Amino acid sequence: MNPPLLEVSDFSLEFRTRSGTVRALEGVNLRIAKGEIVGLVGESGSGKSVLSYAMMGISDAAAKVTGGRALFGGMDLLQAEEAALADLRGREIGMIFQSPRTALNPIRPVGLQIEDVLRRHAVAARGRTGPDAALGWRERAVQALREVAIADPERRAAAYPFEMSGGMCQRVMIAIALACRPQLLIADEPTTGLDVTTQAAVMDLITGLARERQMATLFITHDLGLAADYCDRIVVMHAGHVVESAPTKDLFASPRHPYTARLMSSTPHAGSSLAGLQPVPGNLPDLRRSDLPACRFAERCEFASPRCREKPAPFPVAEPHAVACWHPLVEAAAHG
Repeated sequence: MNPPLLEVSDFSLEFRTRSGTVRALEGVNLRIAKGEIVGLVGESGSGKSVLSYAMMGISDAAAKVTGGRALFGGMDLLQAEEAALADLRGREIGMIFQSPRTALNPIRPVGLQIEDVLRRHAVAARGRTGPDAALGWRERAVQALREVAIADPERRAAAYPFEMSGGMCQRVMIAIALACRPQLLIADEPTTGLDVTTQAAVMDLITGLARERQMATLFITHDLGLAADYCDRIVVMHAGHVVESAPTKDLFASPRHPYTARLMSSTPHAGSSLAGLQPVPGNLPDLRRSDLPACRFAERCEFASPRCREKPAPFPVAEPHAVACWHPLVEAAAHG
């Protein structure tokens, strides 16, 4: 694997709320190399978006980092001053949010919203040569819309978000996120609310541009099947813990964590029937509890033992496949 562009080590974060302290992330480790597309998967509430917001420096005011680091190009994102993070956001790290209609300014034409990002970072010609390098702000915004396959981009640049479909608004969000040609793209549930055909078009667009620009990409989703189609490697999260990480092909050939296997059995795929789907048993634990087991899946796991009260360190099953479990599945069990 290439050296990591982003390396998150032993990262923990909690929320101080009126009803108690929520230990949202604990001991998270994550690496993304240049040009790599990594899928971050898990049920809603697993901490995927919380992690991404922390990396961008846009966490809720109640959030408090309690340990670890997140190195990006030698800078620790968790210790950086707000001014430094503001300079990185949009220029070196782009983000696509779940709801484009909420993220876009409803009373500003989309072309001007792209121009805002370009002007903020004074980016006119990064990574471009020839005639494109001489384009002005307006032309650059139109070009950004053209690159995400929006038809008639000159006219669409003057449109407002409410005049566009959900899929087109998502393309505008992608154009904004990629306008400055960032090194890292974080796509947080970018297909939420889109029909299946539009989902595929949006994912083809994101991953195609990522490959073309050799851009590191973190794709956050609860849809394991979608991650399987587009990601080089998949990291599985459960209740604020990373429980398994492996190249996509290896993970699907032989999932080793019981939670990963359960996720797969609950995910529809070609040829599957509704009757054949098996939901993950139980619910995510209440992260405000003071008696959380060291393995937060233990209370939902059929293989749990007293040893699961001790936190397992991730260890390689077969490099670069790692699983945090005292009872990793053997291949036969994983497929059974």
